[in-house]
Amino acid sequence: MALSTYSDLKTSVANYLNRNDLTDVIPDFIRLTEDKLNRELKVRANLARAETTTTNGTEFYDLPSDMIELRNVTYETSSNSYALAYLSPESINREYGTYTSGAPKAYTSLGTDIKIAPTPDGSYTINISYYKKLINLSDSVSSNNILANFPDLYLFGSCLEGAVYLNDNEQVQRFAALFTNTLDSVRRIEESARYSGTVMRMSVQGDPGSLVRRGA
Repeated sequence: MALSTYSDLKTSVANYLNRNDLTDVIPDFIRLTEDKLNRELKVRANLARAETTTTNGTEFYDLPSDMIELRNVTYETSSNSYALAYLSPESINREYGTYTSGAPKAYTSLGTDIKIAPTPDGSYTINISYYKKLINLSDSVSSNNILANFPDLYLFGSCLEGAVYLNDNEQVQRFAALFTNTLDSVRRIEESARYSGTVMRMSVQGDPGSLVRRGA
């Protein structure tokens, strides 16, 4: 059967587990799988971008609330894009502690904030690319980027959670192997695409992430 919607996925999980009495808990299996994918899956399908303009004298900016991992940070001019160097919080203080202000050269992440160094002395367009959390499937959200691109990850991950719930060790081993093998395959494909010159399309579903001046 097709596996393109939340409803399709719930039906397939029940079929693969060969159970018709799990209707109330299959959504939990799917949500647990989404939590796992947020931790383990970093692919173009969940890559997004956010942008802000710096303010003179402000070094801290809020990161997007849906971010799970930063990929890179740049500042943009009308003709060029400059990659900022990542430094640890200790290194950025050591390297730029004596600079009063200037054009952005480096950044570090501190919890939900990003720190730009040296402290910007004017308006600079800062752009970040980052891996975003999945938009969780539900009766009102029938699909997302990951289900559309990797439905087998959703299926095998949800069946694995179902097998754990049923305390079926044989099925746990089966679906754990299927999920791990599929995840490894996806990672290999993504790694190959990253270094093959494939053009990457960054898409955002729902409300785009925001990178805003702290306190704005």
